Amino acid sequence: MAEPVDLRIDVSSALPIAITGGEPPEIAVWLFLPDRLPERPTVISLLNGGTYDRRYFHFAVPGRGDYSCAEYLRARGHIVVLPDHLGIGASGRAKDQMQATRQVCAAANHAALEQVYTRLAQGTLVPGLAPVPAFFKVGGGHSMGGFQTITQQAGHRSFDACLILGYTAHGVHLTIGGQLISADPGALDLMQPDYAKRDRSLLRSTFHWEDVPEDVIAVDDDMLVEVPYVLSIQSITEGIVRDDAAKIDVPIYINLGERDVSPDPYAEPGFYRACRDITLHILPRSGHCQNFASTRLEMYDRIDRWVRDQASAR
Repeated sequence: MAEPVDLRIDVSSALPIAITGGEPPEIAVWLFLPDRLPERPTVISLLNGGTYDRRYFHFAVPGRGDYSCAEYLRARGHIVVLPDHLGIGASGRAKDQMQATRQVCAAANHAALEQVYTRLAQGTLVPGLAPVPAFFKVGGGHSMGGFQTITQQAGHRSFDACLILGYTAHGVHLTIGGQLISADPGALDLMQPDYAKRDRSLLRSTFHWEDVPEDVIAVDDDMLVEVPYVLSIQSITEGIVRDDAAKIDVPIYINLGERDVSPDPYAEPGFYRACRDITLHILPRSGHCQNFASTRLEMYDRIDRWVRDQASAR
């Protein structure tokens, strides 16, 4: 397994002074480069969901393999970019986190990716990598990362194609006690702390199918990170991205687990009214966190083939 290149990208020019406080916030990025680049490679950027950082897509379980989506795609010739959201993981935090809305965080990620794209084209991204003048840009994410992909694409048109994994434009629902219930929290409570660690114990039946090994879940639990309050609450607010989803006109691949957060998976394509090329893939024997499912390689393989097909058609 190849080690990723660790980058820090200053995005202060894309953010208001209330967010930066006059100091340069950075987006932390892991970059995975294939052994050989095709003439026109694909660049796939993937954003993690809430309670996770970029390790979600580069997951390592002692004694087990094939849990890194990033490595799977890198080994098949794709350039893979894993950013941490603003305020999460190794990325910088806003001075006033209550102002770090989904649009602000999307602007930060777009600015970071624009620098990655520019430096990749110029040959200044990493030492020894020659200029790559043409490439196909794919953006996606899981759960809150899918939510932010929708927000970012509608606001900035960052990508030539989008991957929406484990997210619903209708509104997030959770499986609690065998019942599917809305997760909509209502209005923001500005008295809440900027950051908190969310208890995942009640989410086990939502996140994991019954056959996920206990050692995998234990490593998953160890990866729990603090999430910024506003971004996490906005991501589960019902209908918040419906208007944004309706603006996306590039090809879209939607992946939902057999038991996931959408109240009606088959209705999801209908929210993307401007898109003429939508693929809906429901992953069998998978909870919300498809990356831990026993069937995860089916999703990895479908993403690889779908991205190749889209890139070759354009």
